[in-house]
Amino acid sequence: MYPMPSSIPQDMQDALDRFTSDAEKIINSFLQSLQSLPQARPPIIYHYTHDVGLRGILESGRLWLTDIFNLNDPSELRHGLSPAINIMNKRAANGSPVSQIFAKAFEQGFEESGKVFVCSFSSRGNELGQWRAYADNGRGYVLAFDTKALEATFTGGNSFASAFPVTYDDAQLEHLHGQLIERVFNLISLPVEKDLQNDASKDYRENLRVRLTVPVLQAALFFKHMAYDSEKEYRFLLIPGSGVPTSETKVRARPYSLVRYREFDWRTGAAEALQRIVIGPAADHEKATQFARDCLRSFYVGTVEITRSEIPYRAL
Repeated sequence: MYPMPSSIPQDMQDALDRFTSDAEKIINSFLQSLQSLPQARPPIIYHYTHDVGLRGILESGRLWLTDIFNLNDPSELRHGLSPAINIMNKRAANGSPVSQIFAKAFEQGFEESGKVFVCSFSSRGNELGQWRAYADNGRGYVLAFDTKALEATFTGGNSFASAFPVTYDDAQLEHLHGQLIERVFNLISLPVEKDLQNDASKDYRENLRVRLTVPVLQAALFFKHMAYDSEKEYRFLLIPGSGVPTSETKVRARPYSLVRYREFDWRTGAAEALQRIVIGPAADHEKATQFARDCLRSFYVGTVEITRSEIPYRAL
């Protein structure tokens, strides 16, 4: 997963590999703890969208996983990464010049360290804040999926895919990042101790930075700020390995930007996972219902219930 420059001595390569193994154990242990919580996997998960999204999901049989650096709200990612950056900077402030250089590169180099993709669901299928934010201000739709069937299709046979409930606890986030940085910090000065030449030293530290960045990004995506706790998000996460063709990443347009994404073919493996379509509380009930029926008739084989949100809300 991490190409190793030939300039790095074998004992230092071994040190990098040990860190990667330790980091994977930390991340996997936390992920398993999330998945073992009571009600960790809700029976139904809900995806909020607008009318165009509804048609696209039914017509293509695919859901989109968006590059985390193209999310609608950049503050979400900053929140998840800031504890790691703060911990690293504090440790480096009292350390060597080499550690300070590494800390700066670590803070600035996230987006160059590979792509990570997410698709968001919720265990709450009728939450006004999400109707407003993600479903055309209440005029859109919610697609209700059987969690077990959808998740099995997403993660089956893919070691780079996972699914989990999001955590809203900053103290846990800081602890997780602290464990990763504690294990990496002494490795920063290893080239000095080994009297490694300049080019090889740079190769080593860049390799170390990438190996730290990937689990830090993954850890960050387990969490959101407690202000979003009402969303009860359930997240599908994909971190493509080096063997995954980059051609699988596509681009779509957003005003003044291009958004990277990958497609998840849910219908081929779990067509029966779609249980229900819910019409938003601010939608024109008759038109919205007819549109959903037309989309199902045209693009979907199977029986799907269509219901309506009863929240008393009218969009402006």
